[in-house]
Amino acid sequence: MNVRRLVPALCAVLTFTLAGCTASPTPTPSSSTAIPANATRDINALPRDRVRDGGLLRFSLATLPTQWNPHHPAAATEDAQRLLAPLTPQHMHLDAAGRASINPDFLVSADVENTPNTRVTLRLNPLSRWGDGAKITADDWIATWRVATGRIPGATASDLPGWQRVADVTAGDTPADVIITFSGPEPDWAEPLVAGPVRASATAHADAWSWSSYDPAHYASPFTVTHVDALQGVITVERNPQWWGDTPKLDQIMFRTVQPEAVAAAFQHNELDVWEIGTSEERLQQSKAATDTRLRTAPGRRGRVLQVATSGVLSDAAVRRGIVQAIDRGALAAQALDATPGTVAAWSNALLLPTQPGYVNEARATGVIFDVTQASATLREAGWKPGADGVRLKNGNPLEITYTLDPADSASGQEFALLSSQLQAAGVRLRAVAQGGDLTPARLTFSPFPLAHLPAGAKQSTYTELVARISVEQDAVRRADQAGQLARALWQEATEVTLYQLPQQVAVRNGLANYGAPAFSTTDWEDVGWAP
Repeated sequence: MNVRRLVPALCAVLTFTLAGCTASPTPTPSSSTAIPANATRDINALPRDRVRDGGLLRFSLATLPTQWNPHHPAAATEDAQRLLAPLTPQHMHLDAAGRASINPDFLVSADVENTPNTRVTLRLNPLSRWGDGAKITADDWIATWRVATGRIPGATASDLPGWQRVADVTAGDTPADVIITFSGPEPDWAEPLVAGPVRASATAHADAWSWSSYDPAHYASPFTVTHVDALQGVITVERNPQWWGDTPKLDQIMFRTVQPEAVAAAFQHNELDVWEIGTSEERLQQSKAATDTRLRTAPGRRGRVLQVATSGVLSDAAVRRGIVQAIDRGALAAQALDATPGTVAAWSNALLLPTQPGYVNEARATGVIFDVTQASATLREAGWKPGADGVRLKNGNPLEITYTLDPADSASGQEFALLSSQLQAAGVRLRAVAQGGDLTPARLTFSPFPLAHLPAGAKQSTYTELVARISVEQDAVRRADQAGQLARALWQEATEVTLYQLPQQVAVRNGLANYGAPAFSTTDWEDVGWAP
């Protein structure tokens, strides 16, 4: 799997309305409303008063985690993140499209000034505290900046993005005030704030950064671990008596180890309440065999792409565009996702997923769309004439390109077969190779806020000025327009062909409320529970 833009970053194409934001000396935005996004989530959203008090929620783990620090590289596993999620709520809420607002359980306000460097003053909720009762203070935020920027020898942090753009963190007038000063104008200032702080004592030295067991003093959340049975492979999480916010609806959350091959049977036998099935057709059918369940599905954070070489015959951008015009990306999506042809939209933007704010279909905007007739014309104009056997020729050489067929990528075989027939219709022969192909399939994981982390293709000198403007532009509408210009240029370069957005698919027990397929949104663990 190829993973890009994993880090959470504040989406540049939004206008944010965080509590207490102050006026900025930068020009007034041309629009006070957020850039729209076609984003949805499927979580059986219910207000708290319609969720039953009490109950148990059951998850599976392949193995018990050995690292309890959510920001330690060793905790970057699906099992660890699943377990730690209800123990580490985010300090900023994200909606289905990734738009940010403060979490009032932790932050009273976030005041933003640009003079000209961006400075954010946080007012911490005075009730917020760590699991041993100690208050969360500016010292914790200062320590987080230090560990995230490599100032603690031997302590490596992961999943703490955005801090590299912060020049300084200090306390304000009181220990509950935090002043975060960026190195320059920063439209994505919320990026480092999303995860919240790490307790200062946990960053004192490298040994303190590694948590081999659960210590409630490291956490501030509505739930706490009450029992770890390593022999039976069971971890029990219950309501945290130190929690100052809304009382969680659930009494308990239980995690137990289940071998991956046994998860389907455990779910079907009502031993689990949640099963993240991904895009596996086999798991989808197995989940449908379970009674009293529902499939929750929403557009996900990942997309399927083809990375295109720029050497050999593909060194000519016109040939790359002809290849793009010959590919029916909607048909590829329908095949991969077992969908009815025509119901899955192609994804046509290298910067944004279709459900993210500011997304524009750049295939339509540029005219580089699926059109076999136009693909043939584009290739003919590039000097590739029809050949006797249906394969185009130039200077006697056939137009043949290769595709990296990865046995570990379950979708690549079907994709190769369909691509071969599509390209053949335009006079292009596709041949499979084990590695180093002209077309290489990949899955990319996107940040909720991608414009803070542009793709490698945008780093060309051609785009230097435009990228520089995007990195500092405070006006949401202007920044969206700049991002559109860059996305159109990248689409015409055709060095990465975005294909389709992958869905989130989560099978759950009937009646589970406020949990399922969230898209980019955060989970309010206090509200997760069971309908009456």
